[in-house]
Amino acid sequence: MDVSTSASYIRGRIGGLIRGADVDLSVDQRSGRVTGRIGGGIIGKDAEFQYTEDSLSGRLGGGIAGRDIALHGAQHIQGRVGGDVIGFDCDLIVSGGRVEGRLGGAIVGKSVSATAADDLPPILSAAVVALTYYYYLVTRKHSSSGGQSGGR
Repeated sequence: MDVSTSASYIRGRIGGLIRGADVDLSVDQRSGRVTGRIGGGIIGKDAEFQYTEDSLSGRLGGGIAGRDIALHGAQHIQGRVGGDVIGFDCDLIVSGGRVEGRLGGAIVGKSVSATAADDLPPILSAAVVALTYYYYLVTRKHSSSGGQSGGR
């Protein structure tokens, strides 16, 4: 993940050169709104979120193929990306300039560690980490050649 931030944007790239995605999100701190796109113009998803210091909710993608995201907490951030059946849990700690924790379940999931943005609320750093994992799951599923890989 190579993402730069300011008080008004989150931009960069998640993933690699071939299986990665561009991130271009605008942050309006007055209204608590994040809008933009993850991925390219053709293969990508629109993003729209509302946030406060301790909650974030919104949608990545459209009404049919999109996924909801709902996170809560100021430093210990928990929540879910996706629905009850197709989705994953988020359990992240944002502290000391890092985002660390677990995405997915105890058996099928990923332990994560990333740099937190120092110019945005911690919940937005947690959201970028969760969306990176979501993008990883989607691209892994579509590029799989029939073999399965472990979740750790």
